[in-house]
Amino acid sequence: MGKKDIEQKQIGPKGMEEKQLKSVFFHFRFKFLAITVGSFLLYIILSTPGEFSDFTSSSQFKVLGPFLILSGIFYLVFKKIPIKCPYCFKPMSTKQDWLCPECNKKQGKKRYLMDKCVHCKQMLPTFACIHCKEEFKL
Repeated sequence: MGKKDIEQKQIGPKGMEEKQLKSVFFHFRFKFLAITVGSFLLYIILSTPGEFSDFTSSSQFKVLGPFLILSGIFYLVFKKIPIKCPYCFKPMSTKQDWLCPECNKKQGKKRYLMDKCVHCKQMLPTFACIHCKEEFKL
């Protein structure tokens, strides 16, 4: 068994080997945007008026305005850009009528893969490619 085989397998709860799923880092994009914007807003809320007035006159503050605008644009763009399957590399829409693995119910209409389930409010951790049927992490 080579290094590649070892990297793709992990030991399951009962000692059985399971294939480790590849990831497309779909949720990471949105978590990164949320953390950066949230930390800036938290800084504004927790800073004293004197600290904030010093900060608003700095060059860093002048950069944050465009950054927040770009973050909003990236959020909207990331939702609409198709993701590529890490196995067959074919593009898939990020808006589909997906089946929730927690409650086993369809969403009833096309929803983004990053949205929570309308029934149980759980996020979709994995998704199966519509072309090759391989499962991967979002």
